[in-house]
Amino acid sequence: MSVATKEWTPALTDMETALFDLKGYILFPAVLSEEEMAPIKEQCEKYRTDKESLPAASQCFPGGPASALIDHPAIMRILHTIIDDETEKLRLEGAFLSYRHEGDNHRGWTPHAGGKSVNPNYSYQYHDGKIHSGMTRVVWELNGVEKGKGGTAFIPGSHKSNFRKRLPLFDDPDSGVWDTYECPPGSLLVFSEGVRHTSCDWTQKDPRMALFFAYNHINVRHHKPGFTDEMLDSLSPAHRRFFNEVYHPQFDGEAWKQNLKPKNQNGKQS
Repeated sequence: MSVATKEWTPALTDMETALFDLKGYILFPAVLSEEEMAPIKEQCEKYRTDKESLPAASQCFPGGPASALIDHPAIMRILHTIIDDETEKLRLEGAFLSYRHEGDNHRGWTPHAGGKSVNPNYSYQYHDGKIHSGMTRVVWELNGVEKGKGGTAFIPGSHKSNFRKRLPLFDDPDSGVWDTYECPPGSLLVFSEGVRHTSCDWTQKDPRMALFFAYNHINVRHHKPGFTDEMLDSLSPAHRRFFNEVYHPQFDGEAWKQNLKPKNQNGKQS
């Protein structure tokens, strides 16, 4: 399968924004072409079977070929819509490979999250016409996913539920409220950590090969940093800026200190 290069709008369209707000997740089929995926899939296979054969920078995701996904236009337009419209205020705080064979059910059905929360990592707010989402999961499905055979499952809309403590009442997979997806290779799945979701038993013959990235606002952190110096040092400046420690950019340099000086009676800084 070859996918033509797509023209992405700078931010989500009105329909896409409304869909993400309604469900808490959104799927974009066949975002990556075979040519784009080939070096990343090769990296993933070696990481799984012969990690030491990879260059040091490629032994930690999202280093190596996978670094091309850090600021892919398809994901940046989403992050700019739901986290912050300034790239400098976005952080990539976690990344891992999910590689599962048929019958590999080490996690299985484990529903978690969901409901309104004041925790900034799980919070989902709408204010002044803009979404303010907490930690956001980005999943690059490098192999195709058949519906009902192991893709991530969700309770649509549960990120805004007023009955957070009652959501486990629906945790039976046959409760009728769970939804999942199917997609071709190279698809992009994005969901708010605030939506109730779960891994599922993988029953598909083809293995799942998926890269999970976790993005957050620069002001907060959920994951303990696990990136190697070799990986970070290998990144371009444009990619390295996604790995800054938690802080607010306004405090860079000396200019911000001027705003902290006491003012005199005339309203001027003394």
